[in-house]
Amino acid sequence: MTLTLYAHRLSQPCRAVEILLRELEVPYKWHEVDFANGQAREPWFAEQINAFKSIPTLISAGDEQSSNADFRLAESHAILRYVCREAGDQEQARRWYPGDEGPRRSAEIDQWLAWHHGNIRSYDSFHPIMNLHLTLPMLKYELQDTQIRPLQEGLKSGLAMLESHFEGQGADGSSPATLCGGEHPTLADLSTVCELYQVVAIGYQFKGYPRVSQWIETIASRPHFKDVSAEILDQGRTIREQSGNYLELENAFI
Repeated sequence: MTLTLYAHRLSQPCRAVEILLRELEVPYKWHEVDFANGQAREPWFAEQINAFKSIPTLISAGDEQSSNADFRLAESHAILRYVCREAGDQEQARRWYPGDEGPRRSAEIDQWLAWHHGNIRSYDSFHPIMNLHLTLPMLKYELQDTQIRPLQEGLKSGLAMLESHFEGQGADGSSPATLCGGEHPTLADLSTVCELYQVVAIGYQFKGYPRVSQWIETIASRPHFKDVSAEILDQGRTIREQSGNYLELENAFI
């Protein structure tokens, strides 16, 4: 299959898809979409690429001999599952998502993916922090109180849920924790850690959630995760170095 990924590496869902493609050694073409400046909402993108006007979008080129049309797929969770189903190395792909080979484990992964989207992702603070970073100094503390802090407070309930889950698994740092158990991460770990890494990249510390911190560190240490995350780390470093003290990096998640 000839794949083209329309994405941007500052986007958490886009990074999850690209990391999986690399983990499974699936060849793909990269097309960067400047979503921050509205490129995903331009007519050419909505009409030719993705009517949802969102990224990531994956296009599998059609087969000219059989006259099959291009296959277009949006929404990161759907793309992740599709890649696992279609990857050439099925032994490796089933470690991430077993599909019909393991319906109960797949259902558990699906459960966590749904939870991630309705909880952790709902409290994404990275883009408000970017806007805060670019605003006038006199407004920073006001925006911190009215926009950033409420998102951080909302995120804490999800972090507490994850910490309790890992504690229930008996996670003590001696072996890698994963959301669905077992040593190998799944799509649920990948999506959720990509989301939380957005916060880590800025420099926030999850001091009150040590098992969550260890889990993020373990997943983020994988080579493909590190490579794909280089751009978000650079952006986070820029924000951190220019932020002064208004972000409360060490004490926001005690």
